[in-house]
Amino acid sequence: MAKFTSTEWDEIRKKFRHSIMADTSLVSLAQNLDTQEWPHQGEDEKPSKYIDFTYDELLMMPEIAGKSERADHLIGILKETLAFDDPFGDMVAQVEETSAKENPILKTLGRLGIPENYPMVLANFSEGTRLVCGTEGVKTIGEFANLGQKMSTRVVLGGDFRTALNALTHGDEEGISLFLPYRKGTTGLHLAEAIGLVAAGLPRADQLGLARYYGAKLNPAETAAAKAMTREQAEKHEAMMRATVGAALDWFKDQKTALLQHLAEGGTYERYFIVLNDPAREAIAVRLTGTALKGSVKPSAAAAPAEDRKRGLFSRLFGRG
Repeated sequence: MAKFTSTEWDEIRKKFRHSIMADTSLVSLAQNLDTQEWPHQGEDEKPSKYIDFTYDELLMMPEIAGKSERADHLIGILKETLAFDDPFGDMVAQVEETSAKENPILKTLGRLGIPENYPMVLANFSEGTRLVCGTEGVKTIGEFANLGQKMSTRVVLGGDFRTALNALTHGDEEGISLFLPYRKGTTGLHLAEAIGLVAAGLPRADQLGLARYYGAKLNPAETAAAKAMTREQAEKHEAMMRATVGAALDWFKDQKTALLQHLAEGGTYERYFIVLNDPAREAIAVRLTGTALKGSVKPSAAAAPAEDRKRGLFSRLFGRG
């Protein structure tokens, strides 16, 4: 008689999809548990080979067919491994149920005025993290928070995924600004920083090279580190970043309107992006935004050159042009 049921198998294999042990040899797992050896020695003999199959399909696999005790042995290995891999054991389900309410990341977002529906495509994450989020259907920073809360009980996270979760969990404003267009000491998100983050995903040498190509003044160390940038390379980088800049301008509609007003009144892109405090990314942001808004700026009377305004004043005072 089978020791485990199909319901138990479904629960175990679902949890195991997120286990760091999914691609570990079953022979090694059995040895670590000091239990009966797993009888198959092939390189593909890992939990990941079996967990995609239903219980009925599992019983029909060549390695198990006709030997229900072997299915019990496999399930037993995985169940004990989960207990070892996840010290919280049965608490996992409870954690997931309450994660939305108790999630410290969501609390941080609320306290800092960061909207949960801010799109992940506008955040500064590595391709690896974007791939994980895309696989899980994560499209907003709020969904990222919930995914991180759920995964942190199952797997060992690394890279910028973990760095971002730590910053958001502990309210590290400087750390948050590396991933989101957040300005330390304020609330909400900002268009200038959003466009500044578009170039942040490029290697630093490429950022410096692109900025120098645009005529930015770099210090000697930055100039030495800058990658030589041809026109073709610069245009390729621009093409890759253009869609993201457009998406940022669409998302921050009110701030876009304020920027256009700033420009219409004689303000400059350079002044607008000085908050980035990075000459290289400022130069890139100026170029990308100027290209995106070309033809949208309508100068007002306040934007007239200073000399023209002075001449108009003299004419009124002294009756001459």
